[in-house]
Amino acid sequence: MFGIFKILRLTRGFLVLSREKDLIPENLIRSLPAPIKIFLKVIPSNKKSDLSESLQKLGPTWIKMGQFLSTRPDIIGNKLSIHLRGLQDSLPPFDKKHVEQAFIESFGEDYKKKFKKIDEPIAAASIAQVHKAIIKSDGKSQTVAVKILRPNIEGKIKKDLNDFYLAAKILEKFSSEARRLRVLEVVKTLEESLSMEVDLRLEAAAQSEIIDNTKNDDFIEIPKIFWDLTSKNILTTQWVNSHSSKDLIKIKKKNINFNSVGENIMKTFLILAIRDGFFHADMHQGNLFVKNDATIIPVDFGIMGRLNIDSRRYLLEILSGFVKKDYKKISDIHFEAGYIPENQDRDKFAQALRAIGEPIQGQDSKSISMGHLLSQLLEVTGQFEMRTQPQLLLLQKTMVVTEGVAREFNPDLNIWSLSEPILDNLSNIKSFDPSKISFNKESINSNAREIFNSIINDLEKTKKDFNKIKKAFGDDGLKIDKKTLMLITERENLQSNLLRPLILLLLILIVSILLINK
Repeated sequence: MFGIFKILRLTRGFLVLSREKDLIPENLIRSLPAPIKIFLKVIPSNKKSDLSESLQKLGPTWIKMGQFLSTRPDIIGNKLSIHLRGLQDSLPPFDKKHVEQAFIESFGEDYKKKFKKIDEPIAAASIAQVHKAIIKSDGKSQTVAVKILRPNIEGKIKKDLNDFYLAAKILEKFSSEARRLRVLEVVKTLEESLSMEVDLRLEAAAQSEIIDNTKNDDFIEIPKIFWDLTSKNILTTQWVNSHSSKDLIKIKKKNINFNSVGENIMKTFLILAIRDGFFHADMHQGNLFVKNDATIIPVDFGIMGRLNIDSRRYLLEILSGFVKKDYKKISDIHFEAGYIPENQDRDKFAQALRAIGEPIQGQDSKSISMGHLLSQLLEVTGQFEMRTQPQLLLLQKTMVVTEGVAREFNPDLNIWSLSEPILDNLSNIKSFDPSKISFNKESINSNAREIFNSIINDLEKTKKDFNKIKKAFGDDGLKIDKKTLMLITERENLQSNLLRPLILLLLILIVSILLINK
């Protein structure tokens, strides 16, 4: 019975999205079975509402999927990716009784002793809403921001994610293009992102890590967390009494230096992403506030990105390669990192890279977008069967958004010169010599420690892999008996036999819904 309901939910989503003619890439359609290709061609397009409205109707997880897909132009194309970036995650606030219930569950019946006043919500999205409140802390009254999860949101998201996994498995079973795009990996990455958003303690932990990373930076300030007033469903942080970066007119009236604001916004992103390897991945205008001295205050740490030392080195090498017109070097980096399979032609890939790099040569560096350069690179690598690198796509998407916000304040912003000292610092890490490590806790910097731990982990993993291989082969070599081969064949036949009626049932249900609607 539950399986039927799952199929019905999935069918509804598939029906809505299949009417969005630009959503499913042509390459993916061509790789699907004939009945589904025919269905996608004959189903009428949706002319009454746009994709954003359709996703709003389907629910919170679908909204988040739409926002996530806006970071994946390799899957849905640039045009649709840009369109989805404008997807508004804005819903009516939930009932006041659910707000009270959340406080009682988290802090008990006497929660009002801690929270002296809780105002009406100032913002409501698909996962949570935010209230302004007053608390008693250290004998003083303080204004805080309180984020509260929507009721039953975790169960709804879990249900939708199960449906997404089923759809991804079916797609990867039948489509080589879906396997190349790692559709299952897309759903997994979305699940990881949402797990942080539905447990506000994890968001608080991310915010705390950023506080520690930036304590010596004078151009960025992170709101304090009140851990004793934070739970799985409620996050309490210091109230930001500054100007939203959306309020350009108010900021101008305060005579705040626009050029400094633009530089500080971009520097905030660059030091988090390149220096620290842990960055705010949702730096739109609504999540950035500006103090009178041009200090930047980011808020809402629900969506974060990580870059390990190898990914940051990769970024350093490709950016310096484009600046120096060393396309062969960039090509070699992709192959040596294992991003592009060895069956591809290195020289042809270098030629494709030249097509990206040459148009920017001779241009004023302040007019070149680093984010768009990465976007073109990821498009080209896809043509050479590069397996998707979600962390780089998230970086590229965030970089494009942040550049846009920063250049609203400073149109002449030179991102290359701002990033140069940070990239130089990473260049020093590249020439790091492990033999010169001083095994003194205070003297090992975080990047050196990361490299050392990575080497040890890789050695341990290799050792375990060899042990597994040894066990698999045994003393006399690998043996597969007749019975094992028969079991493998039976299992493959069973999977195939199960999937065929599932696809047929999906098609029957969709046609039935269309006929009923008609």
